[in-house]
Amino acid sequence: MTTDTHWNHNVHYHPVVLDAVPAGCRTALDVGCGDGLLAAGLASRAESVTGVDRSAEMIRLAGKREAQNVTFLEGDYRDGSLLDEGGYDFVSAVAVVHHIPFDDAIDRLVRLLAPAADWSSWDWRTTAPSWTG
Repeated sequence: MTTDTHWNHNVHYHPVVLDAVPAGCRTALDVGCGDGLLAAGLASRAESVTGVDRSAEMIRLAGKREAQNVTFLEGDYRDGSLLDEGGYDFVSAVAVVHHIPFDDAIDRLVRLLAPAADWSSWDWRTTAPSWTG
């Protein structure tokens, strides 16, 4: 997935992110997708992938990638009208969280995640971190 000509500190972590994708992942979201490299990698592990980035230039570059099950959107992941809250089985944000207050970033990312179907209300009350809302 990475080559010497396309390496940076963020790309270094892509294998870690890809290994974290759960089996049977239907929908994945790559926040701050940049040129779409990670989103394209996620495409082999999820039925559909959405990449979102605020940069029109990055979305233009991402759109050149050949991955049929990936959609790229220009916009801010915090915009409540852009992405489906609770609509993603997996969310990655490799180089995004540090750009806004941490609690705000995590709160929005968690709200984008689909509820875990196999979690009971007991699991949520006793296991889920307090920032899940």
